[in-house]
Amino acid sequence: MRIALGADHAGFPIKDTVIRVVEAAGHTVLDLGTFDTKPVDYPDYALAVGQAIREGAADRGILLCGSGVGVSVAANKLHGIRAGVCHDTYSARQSVEHDNLNVLCLGPRVIGPALAEELVKAFLGAEFTGEARHLRRVSKTMAMEVIVTTNRLAALADYGQSVWYDNISRDLLASGKLALLIAEDGVRGVTSNPTIFEKAISGGRLYDADIANWPTPGKPVKELYEALAIADIGAAADLLRPVYDRTAGVDGYISLEVSPHLAHDTAGTIAEAKRLFAVLGRPNVMIKVPATIEGIPAVRELIGSGVNVNVTLIFALSAYDMVMAAYLDGLEVWASHGGDPARVASVASFFVSRVDTAVDKLLAGHPQEMTLRGQAAIANARLAYARFQQTFAGPRWEALAARGGRVQRPLWASTSTKNPAYADTIYADALIGPHTVDTMPPATVDAFRDHGRLAQTVTEGVAEAQALLAQLAAVGIDMDAVTADLLTNGVKIFAEAFDKLLAGLTAKAAALRVA
Repeated sequence: MRIALGADHAGFPIKDTVIRVVEAAGHTVLDLGTFDTKPVDYPDYALAVGQAIREGAADRGILLCGSGVGVSVAANKLHGIRAGVCHDTYSARQSVEHDNLNVLCLGPRVIGPALAEELVKAFLGAEFTGEARHLRRVSKTMAMEVIVTTNRLAALADYGQSVWYDNISRDLLASGKLALLIAEDGVRGVTSNPTIFEKAISGGRLYDADIANWPTPGKPVKELYEALAIADIGAAADLLRPVYDRTAGVDGYISLEVSPHLAHDTAGTIAEAKRLFAVLGRPNVMIKVPATIEGIPAVRELIGSGVNVNVTLIFALSAYDMVMAAYLDGLEVWASHGGDPARVASVASFFVSRVDTAVDKLLAGHPQEMTLRGQAAIANARLAYARFQQTFAGPRWEALAARGGRVQRPLWASTSTKNPAYADTIYADALIGPHTVDTMPPATVDAFRDHGRLAQTVTEGVAEAQALLAQLAAVGIDMDAVTADLLTNGVKIFAEAFDKLLAGLTAKAAALRVA
């Protein structure tokens, strides 16, 4: 397990003892301070340990202060944290087995190092039994947290889901709005694409000075676009860097896409992705690569070279299987060359609402239209998550995980509601679960914050999802054809937006030079 350890100045004297016991038991310590006896405030360390657990950087935590009580009170203010002071071995063990305690709190002014050692051993050696009576009681306790939650977006972390923001612009950065989303809503990452940049640059004046000063003659306009985009991506990455550090690299990423005109060019994609990753020079940047037949080999090569990748435009389950295989292949190559698997991160962007748009159109006028419409997208995504669970399990994955490898998290893209007849959080509500990311556009962020439904839902109805796809096939809906068309159209839409962006930049640069 990964154990987050935090101590104030009064807890510091037994910190080395705790580290020794944890490591001797075969676990990893995430040391969050303090590092000497200079007076500090215990709530800061309770917050750091609690956030590490909530954000997936640690499995459990140990907190140390004079009595153990202060850090316990502070840690229990965080959603998803179950902290307790345990100064006898029975409580240290039983609190995990029955109450699913995830943070042990100790007070060295009450107990000595020898007893602390035994308490840590008891805590680490215990597992939650999962018995019905204990599960029911813990669930009721967690439900009480949801009742008092004021921000549903931030509470998604309790269910293992990270919220990323599907939008970027210079105004978003300059106004402080992105910083506010990170601080108040728990946003943990950002995604971009050519359509987003086209809207941002064509609709905002904050880019005008850079555009006017660009030495246009003899310079391809694509270089101007890259200069503008790289400046925004770099600034956002720096803003997200504390999230990256706090979560030990689980979150805190922003993505920049290779040119959509390279979607069917493996070598070109590899070269551009490596160049952009090197130019940005930050560990919390991902390069977006489309899940085309030509893009998937590029994913393998990029992961094998230590480049973080956001694999985008995944619609088909078969394509998702190939994306996960490419990630595992690449990670094994990276590790075989001496690379640290913990240093490479990837997400697989599985598109959701566009599937319903396409399937509903095909169902129009069919006798079973009202029975089957509006369900294909969620069913498709839930089956994808089931495949994720199967892939990131077993000996092959366990060997990589033992070396620090990270799962390639499914990222739910296109979770805005396209059909006004459907609830505005229908897709966000239905795909909540461990090791997932939902990149939400601004309207979905606002809607979920206001009335989103908090529950683990992505694992629900998997058998029903499979049955639904069978029903669709029975009425003539070929999901392979649907998802193939969606991929083709997705590449086309991004390419058109990219070309429109470059044309707009050319016109804007000319107009600003005249002015």
